[in-house]
Amino acid sequence: MTQTIEHVDRAERLAPLCDRLREAGSFALDMEFAGERSYFPKLHLVQVATPEVAATIDPLAIDDLGCLWDIVCDPGIRKITHAGRQDAEIVMNHAGRPPQGWTDTQVAAALLGMGDQIGYANLVGRLLGVKIKKTERVTDWSRRPLTEAQVKYALDDVIHLLPAFDKLLAELDELGRLSWLAEEVAYYTDPTTYGRDPDTAWKRVSGKRSLDRRGLAILRELARWREHEAMRRDCPRNRVVTDDVLVEIAMRRPEHPRDLRPLRRLHPRELERHGEALVAAVDAGRAVPDADLPRAGSGMPPEDPDLALVANLMDVVLRMRAKEHRIAPSVLSNSKGLRYLTDWLAGRIDE
Repeated sequence: MTQTIEHVDRAERLAPLCDRLREAGSFALDMEFAGERSYFPKLHLVQVATPEVAATIDPLAIDDLGCLWDIVCDPGIRKITHAGRQDAEIVMNHAGRPPQGWTDTQVAAALLGMGDQIGYANLVGRLLGVKIKKTERVTDWSRRPLTEAQVKYALDDVIHLLPAFDKLLAELDELGRLSWLAEEVAYYTDPTTYGRDPDTAWKRVSGKRSLDRRGLAILRELARWREHEAMRRDCPRNRVVTDDVLVEIAMRRPEHPRDLRPLRRLHPRELERHGEALVAAVDAGRAVPDADLPRAGSGMPPEDPDLALVANLMDVVLRMRAKEHRIAPSVLSNSKGLRYLTDWLAGRIDE
């Protein structure tokens, strides 16, 4: 069967393609996007494929992708992706709801012992003997027109997904692991997976462990403010204020915007624009009652050298068993989980 190639850059051509995808019942899906200069990733290209058609869809030329999002969010149609977490987030941002019927060849490969996060080119090479040249890895997908090399690179990311997934599915079925795959990819369909909660943004700030609990309360308020500001301006968080500056402010606890001037990494423009808001966040952190102060740690006790050795030995055994049963070790546990287990068995953790 010959697979036709299409480039969809007009709205009137999108609906017929979506009808073909719906009729197929399943299709490969990939997206090209950029997120370095914005808070929300910018979608620049969508690639889809069935055995009959492979197509690129230009979201820069089509204002309304509603019919595409409808089938991507239809649980009755399977979407095959590779390392599709960020693609799914884009769906959530554009469609306002999570994707359904979503599966992931990288996850499937891990359930077959092919590595924790095998790359697409390696996967296709191992399963199909196809060598993919990653020549457009750092290309600017926002520029138009697309070159022939860009289009070929983009389509390669979906054309080979279908036969690769078929092979993975057959092996999973043989090992009785189809239900495992369903369980592992279920989080894609959960709206809470994509939450951007400003109240928990402080937990992702690097360097926070240098702060005491009062400093963490101040950091929590600062990070909450930064999250809202980054979303409002649609720019990266660190373009508003960097992590290290947030931590430094939480340490210094300024009482007036002029107290922020010695911070050389806080741009004067940002100081002028947001000095009062930063001080207000500091004041809010100061006002948090002692009983409500956050903790940086996970509640784990200090590491015990003897128990750490036990955890290391458990890790060796885990890796041996994972290899024996053809499954990636990370599917079973990780170093943090093993340490938690050893501390719990030793009675150092109650829950």
